[in-house]
Amino acid sequence: MKQAFLSVTFAAACAASLWGQTGSVVNARQMFGYPVYTEEAGARAKISYHGGPILLGTNTLYIIYYGTVSSGTNGTSTIINDFFSNVGGSGNYNVNTTYYDSAGNHISNSLAFSAAANTYHDNYSIGKNIGSNGIEKIVANALNGGHLPIAPASIYFVVTAPDVTGSEISGLCAFHGNSTKLVTGMNIVYSAIPDFGGAALKGCDGNIQVFHENNSPNSNLGADDALDSFMHELSESVTDPYGTAWFGPGGENGDLCNFNYGTTYIAPNGTHANTHLGTRDYLVQTIFSNTENKCLNTLP
Repeated sequence: MKQAFLSVTFAAACAASLWGQTGSVVNARQMFGYPVYTEEAGARAKISYHGGPILLGTNTLYIIYYGTVSSGTNGTSTIINDFFSNVGGSGNYNVNTTYYDSAGNHISNSLAFSAAANTYHDNYSIGKNIGSNGIEKIVANALNGGHLPIAPASIYFVVTAPDVTGSEISGLCAFHGNSTKLVTGMNIVYSAIPDFGGAALKGCDGNIQVFHENNSPNSNLGADDALDSFMHELSESVTDPYGTAWFGPGGENGDLCNFNYGTTYIAPNGTHANTHLGTRDYLVQTIFSNTENKCLNTLP
């Protein structure tokens, strides 16, 4: 059962098939309160390189919005698209450039995303309960159906609407993985970023759990929480796309800094934030720096 695997393992552990006998490696962002390394412990147990490939060059991001998501100025898709459009080249994403491959090639602070060309809205093609392997089915349907390009050096993110359920996205905040069974001849890197409601949202939201607020910088708890998870999963997807590159006893570079927000400030609506990209403020977790040996919100 994928959920059981997700809840107890990091990418350091490879398991047998989880969907369609894929042999995929998956890694979850755990909810608040799950035992994680402190920054000091993370520094002592520094991530190490295990020889596998990382995602080099300019990586292209795609979003599959599954179900009904709000639009408009502070709608979910607008907030998420704005962040995706601005995170490449930012100080936040630049922390990932401290990671390199066996030839000494470093990750680039460069991402490609177009809200018009790189998004697809799936109107509940497999229902509102996606079961134990729905994320993989949603990605496969989008790619094999011609709704999004099948491209190397790409990461496909599935943002599920608040009314979408399933054991695969239960009891965690988000996850990333890879599979050779979604598209013939390709090893697809993908991630699930649920827009939760109710108790699950509370368990994954930094404004609620860390700062005891009932709002978030863009006045949309679901979207802002999804972007916190996105920063986590994006960073791990480029530094450890296939579960064979950068990880340590405490997991990957997002795991070591889960719910760590570094230096914060007060956004215009009175909530805590730590990042300003484009015209918006966000609260997104820090990422473990391979050179500084600590969690950083930004790297100049």
